[in-house]
Amino acid sequence: MVYGTLKSLAHGFKTGKLLICAFSGFSIGLASGLLGVGGGEFRIPVLLHLLDLPVLLSIVTNLLIGLLTVSVSFTIRYWGGLINPEVTAIALFMSPGSILGGYIGARLSGRINESLLRKSLIALLIAAGLRMILDPLVEWPISSISFPYLIEIGLSILIGLLIGIVSGLLGVAGGEYRIPALIYLFGLPVKIAGTVSLLVSIPTILAGFMKHWRIGHLNNYGVAVGLTMGSASVLGSYIGASLATAVSEDLLKLLLGTILLLATVRMITKP
Repeated sequence: MVYGTLKSLAHGFKTGKLLICAFSGFSIGLASGLLGVGGGEFRIPVLLHLLDLPVLLSIVTNLLIGLLTVSVSFTIRYWGGLINPEVTAIALFMSPGSILGGYIGARLSGRINESLLRKSLIALLIAAGLRMILDPLVEWPISSISFPYLIEIGLSILIGLLIGIVSGLLGVAGGEYRIPALIYLFGLPVKIAGTVSLLVSIPTILAGFMKHWRIGHLNNYGVAVGLTMGSASVLGSYIGASLATAVSEDLLKLLLGTILLLATVRMITKP
């Protein structure tokens, strides 16, 4: 296995693909660590169009890279104090719902009007993105909703389930939807929301990756690309997560709002 992987690596990167893997992995990893997003939406075009991976192999390779990236990002943010026991409970209740929703979404693929769903989610992303960009500039009359603890637990499970279904249907990690929900429904600061989202993403991505891996969707070339881009992503996410404690909340909201708007472009132009 190791020899085959190294052979695929040497063969696949003869024409500068190593540089593509390193640069794109580092850049997206930096954003992931800084903002708490997985970055999968932006890796897929690189894997498909620049590294010439088939669609199915791109998906499972993206999951491998995402697993490495979010794990490192969460660990550094945790060490930096960007989470506490109170909000950890939200992640623990949201995670099972997210995993279950992912399986439901995968089974529903092809059975619902995906075009209508995509248009609705694009509108949601645009609204959330603009709200975050304007937050540092405008004083909103209502910034968040306060729920009793038991209702908050139920809402955590429900939000995890709904976003998991979206993830399973569209093949995204869901951080771009999860973070706005954590900010505007649960009233979490953007830094804490990003950390909670990363914690929820770890088991969600792991479940999807293990499913594909057991089926045999990952080959040696996919492993080679995944480990190469993943290594660069880990470095980027380490730097980004280390900077997250020092960057202002307003700047993070501006950056995250921009990422959400870019994600809408990605959804509109998705092949």
